[in-house]
Amino acid sequence: MLTTDQINEHSKWISVFEPLPHERLDLIEKYEVTQELLDYAIDPYEKARVEVDPDAGVTLLIFDVYVPTHAVTAPQTAPIGIMLTANNIITFTNAKTNFVNGIIANQLRLLQKRGGTDDKLNLVFPVLYRLSTDYFGPLRRVDQQRQQIQQNLQKRTGRKAITEFMEIETGLVYMLTSLKGNVSLLEEFKRRFGSRITSKQFNDLDDVIVEAQQGLEMAQMTSDVSARVSNAYSKVLDSDLNQTMKYLTIYSIVLSIPTIVSGFYGENVKLPLANWSFSWVITILITLALMAACVIFLINRHWWK
Repeated sequence: MLTTDQINEHSKWISVFEPLPHERLDLIEKYEVTQELLDYAIDPYEKARVEVDPDAGVTLLIFDVYVPTHAVTAPQTAPIGIMLTANNIITFTNAKTNFVNGIIANQLRLLQKRGGTDDKLNLVFPVLYRLSTDYFGPLRRVDQQRQQIQQNLQKRTGRKAITEFMEIETGLVYMLTSLKGNVSLLEEFKRRFGSRITSKQFNDLDDVIVEAQQGLEMAQMTSDVSARVSNAYSKVLDSDLNQTMKYLTIYSIVLSIPTIVSGFYGENVKLPLANWSFSWVITILITLALMAACVIFLINRHWWK
């Protein structure tokens, strides 16, 4: 689906939502779009980057945005395409990222209330700024959940908490990858086009880069802390398991003594005191003495610690 909005007398914003084959043909024929860049723009698995076709005078920004979800432990990101042609801005979204069109529309209305703009980049940079700051809220919520899980682990260590940490770390991997790609994209755009934009636009671009880097640092810190805490409590679980196995081994050693003593006296051989009427008392005393000796030996070797 294609919709158009006027930015100024010379430029339009064309919103492209999951285009059909005939709409793709219209983009190529009417809006200066090349087939190669169009394929990149509509690919839902593209990585964040800058693509430039100098012959056609078209620049494509693949920017990863945070996709709001109800599952805090599984944040998602997805790419959108922002294509800058000689006269127009063309955005490419899908079902996951369609909310971006609302952000762009609101920013366009805000610019028009202020008297409009003669440069389409004055619309692009505020939108990228907003999309970069959208990462902050989810990152703070993930960190708060990590703190809550950590507090619960101080009371009781369990497999469920380790699983929750794993889910947090998995979600953070996607966010880290997207933020790294966004920072690289913005810095590449600045390197290529920094000399062609106004000083105000240059400052706006710097602001976007600062916010993207801040989000990257927040995600990196949260990921590192979560990984360290998860690793620490995994070691606690391993230590508890080792301690349990050590206790079971000690109990097995001590409790094997009665079996050994009774086994000897149960054989069909003549043993001392075997015919005495109170021989079973002797076997019990021998058993208790050996068990006590074994316990004293283990204590002296510090096996209980």
